[in-house]
Amino acid sequence: MTVVFDLDGVLSRSDTMATVVFSRLRRRPWLVVPVAALAAVAAMAGTRGDVRPRCNRAIVHLALSGLAADGYHRLADEAARRLASRPGNVAPEVVAALRDGIEQGDALVTTATERYLAMRYLTEIGADAAPLHASEFVFTRRGPRFARHNVGAAKVEAFVRSRRDEAIDTLYTDSASDLPLARLSAMTVLVGSSTRAARVLERAGVSFRRLSA
Repeated sequence: MTVVFDLDGVLSRSDTMATVVFSRLRRRPWLVVPVAALAAVAAMAGTRGDVRPRCNRAIVHLALSGLAADGYHRLADEAARRLASRPGNVAPEVVAALRDGIEQGDALVTTATERYLAMRYLTEIGADAAPLHASEFVFTRRGPRFARHNVGAAKVEAFVRSRRDEAIDTLYTDSASDLPLARLSAMTVLVGSSTRAARVLERAGVSFRRLSA
């Protein structure tokens, strides 16, 4: 049985990719307005469908446009160090559960954030031995673009592909977008106080328990 952990909102109270985006916007303030418009559309979109993921991808593409791999890696390194050392950003109970899962060999981290950034953050909190499913970038002349966005049903596809004969014992998440994974889990732990996520899980008939973050 596998214990699955989301990253943003669970292992990090702050969103890792959003931290990178905000760092980039401080250097390119003229992009704040279009990024804010996309964020507003994403916030209003429902959990079903592709509107929110498409808006989130567009935000990342726009904010990081023009960056080569080394420039992105510097931003990711900085964001990972800052978040891991920020007081109150790491939930001790959740990280302890992850480290226990690593020792038992049944932990998995699955996240919509990009792989390099996720790995750097996990390294900073001492959990880099955890198997990881994450989004993937390809770097073009225009900057990084999502080659694969590990969100929603894509997380289930990645899990089934890599652990075909295993089941999910417990899922730690804060997001309604993880409903497809929650449906496969014997137990879902809802981290934080998201009323939207709780409402989506309840409507889907998925049992869960809350964990304050």
